[in-house]
Amino acid sequence: MQGTDVYKNKELIKFTLSLVLASLSINLMLVTDRTILGLYSLDSMNAASLGGNFDTTISFIFTSIAQIATVFVGQYNGIKEFDKTARAPWQMIYLGLASFLFFIPMAVFCDHFNIFPKYLEEEGLAYTRILLSFAGFHVISIALSSFFIGRKQSYIVIFTFLVGNLVNVALDYLLVFGVKGLFDPMGAKGAAIATISVEIIFDIIFATVFFNKNNRTKFRTLDCKFRPNLFVDCLKIGFPISLGKFLNLLGWFCIFTCFINASKDIATIESFIMGIWMAFIFFADGTSRALSALSANLIGERQLGTIQSLLKKFLKANYVLCAIYSIPLVFFPEIMIHFLDKAEGGITHLIPDLKFTFTSLFLILLTDSIFYLYCGLLTSGGDTKFPTYLDISTLWGLVVIPVAVMYLTNTLTSIRPAYVLIPISGIVNCIVIYMRYKKLLWYKQLVSKMPENQ
Repeated sequence: MQGTDVYKNKELIKFTLSLVLASLSINLMLVTDRTILGLYSLDSMNAASLGGNFDTTISFIFTSIAQIATVFVGQYNGIKEFDKTARAPWQMIYLGLASFLFFIPMAVFCDHFNIFPKYLEEEGLAYTRILLSFAGFHVISIALSSFFIGRKQSYIVIFTFLVGNLVNVALDYLLVFGVKGLFDPMGAKGAAIATISVEIIFDIIFATVFFNKNNRTKFRTLDCKFRPNLFVDCLKIGFPISLGKFLNLLGWFCIFTCFINASKDIATIESFIMGIWMAFIFFADGTSRALSALSANLIGERQLGTIQSLLKKFLKANYVLCAIYSIPLVFFPEIMIHFLDKAEGGITHLIPDLKFTFTSLFLILLTDSIFYLYCGLLTSGGDTKFPTYLDISTLWGLVVIPVAVMYLTNTLTSIRPAYVLIPISGIVNCIVIYMRYKKLLWYKQLVSKMPENQ
């Protein structure tokens, strides 16, 4: 089989890990913000949770489109036209620069959206404004990382994101809690400063390697010409997918907004749960994109059996991760409750709801991991609309609208109803996407267009 090496376990792990880390980069920093802020103040954690969700939702269209450069890099690299591999990343760098024209006004006027309750407004707005003002740097880091991911130089991506997130932990702790004799605790504002500082570090490391002598010579990374046709091609491919994911994130943002305005107790539980979910969902997204990239090549080689074997490997990896999550969520929830109690204490009355929500979260993580992998597989065959429409329909129809109705009718007095509905929507997604997968339309429609000797 052509390209066998990339499908061996060692190479598979390296390639997958690079995509997972690329997907997790900013979200791990947001999770770190919430975790350290949870130790500092529950109000600070809740403010950062809502502000972080707002920033992620707003910026996702740009970052998702920037990721499309990976496809073009891989194509040029595969046909040995190395002098063209830097062209798509450059177009997405320009997208990142242009995005500042959108993000900065959003940061200035974000107080007009009234997303924060009064008791979180001061810290929440400060956190959100800092993240939005510098959000363009994240788009640029995604564009630069596509140059390495598309050529399977996973070690550069892994190194950069690991170093960046370690630095973020240190900066978060110092800026949130302050240093006696040097500066006072900054709370949520300090967490935001740490996050954008590390994003700039990402850009510096990627740019240093991108412009090194070898890449300048072999890949012409100084060829920074703006190419309108290529720029538009990136937008055409990336925008429909990114819009679907944006609507999905918008749904979650609406749910969280209802929670945080309903009561402080529900907001505290949801902030804690959302941090765990966010860390996992982008692992699922990274493995999904890895499976999609590998399957796309195998479809061209008519290797259906190998694709199905790959799917089983990825499913097993996600099952192992879910089994690990079950330890603190299902079997020993006291571990998580003890961590939350260290922040401010006085959460005894929340323990029954926390235990219920942790069990529900385990089911959500399990169904999401399965659904994302099948979505990646269908996407590799060009079947992109069905998974997007399915996810949006179940989320808004089964969760967002019912939760919004409960909030508007003042009946959202507990987090439990929502955490019954969310796993149900996940189960429906898994059943429907599996039925779609079994039809093999994603495979047949692409193979039928290819010449028999391909």
